[in-house]
Amino acid sequence: MQKKYELVAHDWALVGTRRLFRIRALRDFADVRRGDLGGYIESEENLCHEGDAWVHDVAQVYGPGAVVRDNARVRGEAWVLGRVEDYAQVCDLAIVATGACVGGYTVLRSDAIARMEPAVPRRVTGLRAMALG
Repeated sequence: MQKKYELVAHDWALVGTRRLFRIRALRDFADVRRGDLGGYIESEENLCHEGDAWVHDVAQVYGPGAVVRDNARVRGEAWVLGRVEDYAQVCDLAIVATGACVGGYTVLRSDAIARMEPAVPRRVTGLRAMALG
């Protein structure tokens, strides 16, 4: 497996007690070019090297179980503490809470929050933006 990004050691943000590192693309894929800076992740467990998944802008992905994979995109000032997969997009100020999963072709935007209902994991799918609560 060829890595598609690296953590930029000197460019980081502190969120509570967690240190998040900016990412930099190591190769071209989809609309990302080698050298492009992305958003912030806590570790390589938060963003898969396979597929075209990417974290843009100043978006943040962190915490145990937080992952962006497949061809999913996280943009703007979004926070991801759960899973974003398939072709889903999380944009603007949207939040994917711990334990929640956004997938399919879903677009979660504005100030929407995807969260897990008690004792029942929920996978959000669809073509339009939605807010769960």
